[in-house]
Amino acid sequence: MKKNVSRLLTILVIVILCLNLPLKAGAVDIDKFFDMLNDTELTDGSYYTMVDREGNTIMRTARIIHVGDEYLTKDNNVYRVIRIEDKTAEARYLRTLSLEKVDSNSTMEKVATWFRKLAVFPKAAEPVQQENKTIAIYHSHGAESYVPSDGTDSDPGGGGILEVGDSFAAALKRKGINSLKSDETHVPHDAGAYIRSRRTAEELIQKNPNAIFDVHRDAVPPEEYLTELEGEEKVQIQLVVGRENQNMASNRQFAEELKATADNIYPGLVKGIFMANGNYNQDMSARSLLLEVGAHENTREGAEESIALFSDVVDQFLYGSEEGQEFLSPGFGGEASRTALRSALWLVLALVAGVALYLVISTGSIEGAVERVKNFRKTELKNLIGGFNKDEENKDNEEGN
Repeated sequence: MKKNVSRLLTILVIVILCLNLPLKAGAVDIDKFFDMLNDTELTDGSYYTMVDREGNTIMRTARIIHVGDEYLTKDNNVYRVIRIEDKTAEARYLRTLSLEKVDSNSTMEKVATWFRKLAVFPKAAEPVQQENKTIAIYHSHGAESYVPSDGTDSDPGGGGILEVGDSFAAALKRKGINSLKSDETHVPHDAGAYIRSRRTAEELIQKNPNAIFDVHRDAVPPEEYLTELEGEEKVQIQLVVGRENQNMASNRQFAEELKATADNIYPGLVKGIFMANGNYNQDMSARSLLLEVGAHENTREGAEESIALFSDVVDQFLYGSEEGQEFLSPGFGGEASRTALRSALWLVLALVAGVALYLVISTGSIEGAVERVKNFRKTELKNLIGGFNKDEENKDNEEGN
């Protein structure tokens, strides 16, 4: 019996060691974590340029670009940054995504609907009731302004970006969508702004909005954010997803769905999706995005017009599409459940690895380990159970005496 207990303890120690490996590898000093998530952009008037391997410009941004950042262009080409020199980031082409919206009348969609009726696939989420349609809006950098309209690029008392947020909320209201709007400026515009705005985001999220947007403007030449839409010049919007949080996959999917919807109704309105190094408080929600509505040298009026168009995109996707309803379902973005599942998988894998390692060590070879597994039911399991039964039998005999 003691030998069996020793074996079990050996396996348990191996499992614990295996489980500790990923935890130590992923550990981050809390001070370094906050430095990482807040060192996000340039404030000296300079900006980064992302180029492909032939030197063609992909995009420009005042956000600090890091190796590993990715960018989805207007044409849905995905690039990943591989090196940075000064403020030029070279990116490698990865793939081209297909973000076309599915035609609800297509044969495949009709087949999928038929299967859902047979309960082969899960039933689609019920449409969100009118009174429950709610979008949260805030500004981590509430002093940001638009020079042509506001006369300055920053106003500590509240910049033009707050009015852009107001236009967003007003446009949503016209569609019957409630908004939770914060006018906190979180000044100064420094490395602590996202820490200060985190409390605002937390307060908004506690009211259960369907999505939350942190509205900003960029700081690059104005033409970077200009396009022609239906014969008129429009200010573009860039979606930013933080790579350093557990909701990255969900928020990236959310951004891609919104871009696909925008491409369908307002082609070119969304200039791209920047998968940037940082957190941007997006760990707090699986439907959280940062919006860059134009740049400091675009007009605020142009930014307000574009954010109003973007409200159509949000409305059509979240409340007018089956995909959007799935995003709003209780199970979507279930990071807690996914984290638990990952932990369980780690436990299973660690247990298997621990047992395999023990068998190899105890038998002296992989072949011996395989043979031990084959004979497990005939010998090891029988001996183990028998040992426990024998102990119980001896205990009963002692009590009987």
